[in-house]
Amino acid sequence: MRTLEEAKSYLDYHSPDENSTPKHQAVNQAFQTLIESVWDAIPEGPGKTVAVRAIGVARMQCNSAIANKGN
Repeated sequence: MRTLEEAKSYLDYHSPDENSTPKHQAVNQAFQTLIESVWDAIPEGPGKTVAVRAIGVARMQCNSAIANKGN
């Protein structure tokens, strides 16, 4: 981001459209599969919470990249 307008656009809500919706769905399914794959392997405790939250952040960043067309 090189301008204030680019930064403001990045923070805007970008509604999914017919092109981006399948991409968001694929990302969300992949992260659901990841959680299911690692859930039982991660011991209960605060570390598991941190790990699950990190996966959630990664998912949000993927969806943000789709919404912002790679930016």
